[in-house]
Amino acid sequence: MQENLRKYYKNRKIAPGIIKTDCMECEMKDCSILKECTDECVKQFSGMKKVYVFKSGQRIFMEGNSMRGIYFVEEGQIKIYKSDAKGQEIILRFAGSGDMIGLSCNTENNEYAASAVSLSDSTLCFADAESFSALYMNHPDLALQLIKYFKSELCTMETRALKLASLSVFRKVADTLLTLLEKFGVEPFSGTLNAVLSRQEMASFAGTTKEQVSKIISELKQDGIIDTNGKLIRVLKPDLLMEMASD
Repeated sequence: MQENLRKYYKNRKIAPGIIKTDCMECEMKDCSILKECTDECVKQFSGMKKVYVFKSGQRIFMEGNSMRGIYFVEEGQIKIYKSDAKGQEIILRFAGSGDMIGLSCNTENNEYAASAVSLSDSTLCFADAESFSALYMNHPDLALQLIKYFKSELCTMETRALKLASLSVFRKVADTLLTLLEKFGVEPFSGTLNAVLSRQEMASFAGTTKEQVSKIISELKQDGIIDTNGKLIRVLKPDLLMEMASD
């Protein structure tokens, strides 16, 4: 389906978002908050949403901009980040297939609380804020799933905050690699991580410096735990890497 969408956009040269796809037939429905919702709720969401394709490096929304609505990631890799006073990125989390982004906002000004950029060619489903609010107000099943989703996200952020405060730099980098491995998986043939991040992006997520990341990546490669080719990373011994991250 996604290949057909891309070909359609390319051949017709029209703006993504015009074509509708049926959420009832989407594989991602089974790993998103829509999984436990009634068919009627899913059908209504399918009727209101639009499909957008973002290129690698393309911004989806920006911190401080007025909140237009929310996005469900159908396919691709997204980084969610804030900028500090010096304009430096602080990566909060990554989003992949089935995840929801854009709902967290500054409620006082109704602005996006963070920025989102696509790390790969990505397909996202968009629902405007007013329509989505009406949907979960009329469907308690969706409202319950939203509560569960935010509960899970809160637990994840609390765990990450603890790691940033307590782990050594080495363990932070090892944990970052494991996070990318768990979140995005690997290429089926090469075995390299699906997520391709710069050393600076890895440092931004791990809470350290680019130099420290490069040093530890080199050490892990020398020890035969990972292999690298530029930005591409292949985890050769995930069990050993997990031990290092938890020791």
